[in-house]
Amino acid sequence: MIRHVIFDFDGTIVNSRPLIVELYNGLAAKHGYRAIGDDETEPFAGQSIRERSKTLGIPLYRLPFLGIQLFSQYRRKIKTLELKDGVGDLIRELNESGYQLSIISSNLESNIRSFLRHHEIHQFIQVRSCFSLFGKHRAIHSFLRDNKLKPNEALYIGDELRDIQAGQRSGIRMIAAGWGYDSSELMKRFSPDFTASYPCEVSAAIEGFNAGLT
Repeated sequence: MIRHVIFDFDGTIVNSRPLIVELYNGLAAKHGYRAIGDDETEPFAGQSIRERSKTLGIPLYRLPFLGIQLFSQYRRKIKTLELKDGVGDLIRELNESGYQLSIISSNLESNIRSFLRHHEIHQFIQVRSCFSLFGKHRAIHSFLRDNKLKPNEALYIGDELRDIQAGQRSGIRMIAAGWGYDSSELMKRFSPDFTASYPCEVSAAIEGFNAGLT
């Protein structure tokens, strides 16, 4: 029985892709990496972190440093960011249905909490930053252990292939958020437990899991 729903942040809750591309391009110009062009509407969708790093000409060992720089600049733009359409309603609906809600993201915890405060979102009981670019499944394992949750009692909602992989490696249910970064069609090929094109589809999917219908 699922009782705890864990959300990704960027792309799943917040519409931050344009800002991240803007901030990245500024850092790319400074450090001599490849910029992301305006015509790349879905830059690097479906690529792993390693593949994206190679495409952009960024040495893997430089990624953590670059991430810290990017998310530090991100903090100054928090108030310009908006919720993804329908996600606010989903958060309220899940909370009113009795599910506990948390966030695990590669963004900084301080950024996420600042965004939640600005939008007066109070339903999340925990926010965890997983800054390791290759270890979100480890963060999920730790979360389950710390909260004394069995894998079948938690579910993860994310918008990228690496979110699907993290959920599968952790043994928990995974809903692919088709309103985010990677397309629904792409994510379906990696067999998430459910692919939601819109946030309004999520609650029924979770009820189906709990009823043993899906």
